[in-house]
Amino acid sequence: MSNIKLYWFVGITLILAALVTFVYPSSSIFGGERSTFYLFMKLFITLGTSGLIILLLIDLLNFSRKAKALSKKTEELSKKLHEETEGIKHIQTVVNKSPEEVYSIIITDLLEIMRATFFANLSAFFLVNEEKGILHYEAGNISNLEVNDRIEYKDTIFYDIVRQKKAKVLSGSELNVSNFGELDLGKSASVLIIPVSMGVRIPVGIILLTSNDEGAWGESDIEIGEKFSNLLSNSLWQVDIIERLTSIVNFYQELNKLQAATHLGMDELEFFKKVGDISIKFIDYDKMTIAVYDEDKNQLEIKYVSGIESDITIGDRIDLIGGIWQNILSTDNPIVINDYDSENVDFRFQPDDILSTSLLSGVGIALKSDNKMLGGIIFESKKRNNYTEKDIFAIEIFGKCVGAAYSRLRTYNVLKSLSMVDGLTGIYNRRAFGERLREEINRASRYGGIFSLVIIDVDKFKRINDTYGHLMGDFVLKKLAKIIRGSVRNVDTVARYGGEEFAVILVNANKENAVISAERIKSNVQDFLFEKDNIRLNITISIGLAEYPIDGDDEKLLIQNADMAMYESKRKGGNTVTVYKLKG
Repeated sequence: MSNIKLYWFVGITLILAALVTFVYPSSSIFGGERSTFYLFMKLFITLGTSGLIILLLIDLLNFSRKAKALSKKTEELSKKLHEETEGIKHIQTVVNKSPEEVYSIIITDLLEIMRATFFANLSAFFLVNEEKGILHYEAGNISNLEVNDRIEYKDTIFYDIVRQKKAKVLSGSELNVSNFGELDLGKSASVLIIPVSMGVRIPVGIILLTSNDEGAWGESDIEIGEKFSNLLSNSLWQVDIIERLTSIVNFYQELNKLQAATHLGMDELEFFKKVGDISIKFIDYDKMTIAVYDEDKNQLEIKYVSGIESDITIGDRIDLIGGIWQNILSTDNPIVINDYDSENVDFRFQPDDILSTSLLSGVGIALKSDNKMLGGIIFESKKRNNYTEKDIFAIEIFGKCVGAAYSRLRTYNVLKSLSMVDGLTGIYNRRAFGERLREEINRASRYGGIFSLVIIDVDKFKRINDTYGHLMGDFVLKKLAKIIRGSVRNVDTVARYGGEEFAVILVNANKENAVISAERIKSNVQDFLFEKDNIRLNITISIGLAEYPIDGDDEKLLIQNADMAMYESKRKGGNTVTVYKLKG
């Protein structure tokens, strides 16, 4: 801006000088003569004007250069912005993929770049399994291999290179088939093998490149190859970190799902199956055992087993004293057994079973809620020292979450039980009877089974209430419920259907078998003396029964027909068993 002001000032000065010199060249100013001063001013104006024009031209040239530079800079910024945008899109694409997909993309892209950089015919990446002495083929263009193929490598050149952690070019006699074990590289004249490590110690895998040119690669290529190896190592490390973080997030999400999925009426086995499904995803074990504490017997009942079941299974009971479970349940912290052979553990489930088991290490955690002992979980492995500090921490969190969810499940089931039990008699109420009847219909329908429904009504019960009062009536109903319950099998369902009416579901019983059970109930009631507060009574009952599915293939019809049979017994004078018969 200062240059422009200067040009304006010089320009105005020259214009004024020109006016004075050319417009008024009279004697009034210069004495009427063209003096030497006049000629000097003329020369000054000419030179000044020329200088001004030159300065303007120079400034225009500078402005033009600046404009070009600005245009170029703008173009570069646009290009950079475009590249960054594409980069962001790529990052977004990668972030939206799973760690496995990102891993695959990295390996595939890197091999393509290396194949182009080294003018290689074949390229491949193998993961190293040092424990088993195996190479896992992960990616590449070796035609006779498929992804996840395994190759023995302990007696091959690969083993030496992995150990030495130094890339190597092989050619000529070094391409002996025995050097490569099961791997067939065809007519390759040069092979470049580059080890890949995580950090400085942990071997991860190898990159393999082949060429048909015997002198294809030298020391400089080895250096470049090792740089690619470092790049891959860093990328794999980042993928590993992402995978671990993803795994941790998924672990906590699954535990939250378990909490949300624990609901009123959920079966215990269903709950423990969900626990097992979560554990197998995130915890390394060969056997997981969940046991629930029985305070009355001071024993543990095995509720769930995942993995090896030869030594213990669901439903087995074990003593708490002396074994590993006593240690597990006596503390809030995880109990870690790095080696059963060297730890001071008497037994796992039964005396001396440590001597015969193939399991060598384990971690156990108690299941507690509000300091109440619920049970415990133990994870066991066939490897010694299998569990790291991270594993132990994960198991501790797992145990606390499972304990909280299981405590809630038990509370739910107690509430459900209370809501399904008749408050007076202590047997199932009508709601529970309806659920059990539907369950039995579904089971029998699915598997082609049968069962019989028995409806029982107390004869002349209103007279008992009217004569002796409702307390005596309640006493009769309570005793009657016990008699009926004691007259049938444990698998059968006994419920108070309403008032003085009872219902019994006789599982897998046809009419003939049901009649035998019904007659036994009738006789036991008839022979019982109901005695309370100097009141002594004998009562009788009327019974009707119907068989599923021949007397009714749905809940409503079956109850209706059994009820009709019961009223037929009433019409006969009571103390009778009547079997429903189809009309016609």
